[in-house]
Amino acid sequence: MSAIPDSATFTVQPAPSAEPPSLSRLEWKVVALALREASEGGCRNVLSPSRFRHWLSRMVRAVTGWEGPRPLADPRLETLRRFVCTSRWGHGDAASLAQILLQQGFNQNQLRAVAMLVGR
Repeated sequence: MSAIPDSATFTVQPAPSAEPPSLSRLEWKVVALALREASEGGCRNVLSPSRFRHWLSRMVRAVTGWEGPRPLADPRLETLRRFVCTSRWGHGDAASLAQILLQQGFNQNQLRAVAMLVGR
C-alpha cells in the first residue's frame, strides 16, 4: 500500500507558485519524531484515542509509570505528526489530515515530500 493517498481520495492541485518542498527545522523534527513513534508502535495512541484506550493507558501509567506520547502543543505540528503516523500505518484518515494541513498553510509539494519520506 502506498503512503501517498490515492487520487480518488486526495486531489493534488498545482501550487500557486513553484514552491520547493521545504519545511522548517522544527517541522522536520516533528516528522522525525512521528517516524520514530511509528517504528516503535507509539502512534497507536495518536491514531485512536478511544475511551477504553484512555482508561487502559491510565491503568498502565498507574502500575508501571510509563506514559504514551502526548499531543504536541502546536495544533499545526500535531496535525503533521498525525499525518505522518496515519500515512506510515496506512490508515485512510491520511487524506483528511492532508486537507487540514493544506488549510493550515502547508503546500502540496511539502505534503508530497513528507508522504514520500514516510513511504512503507
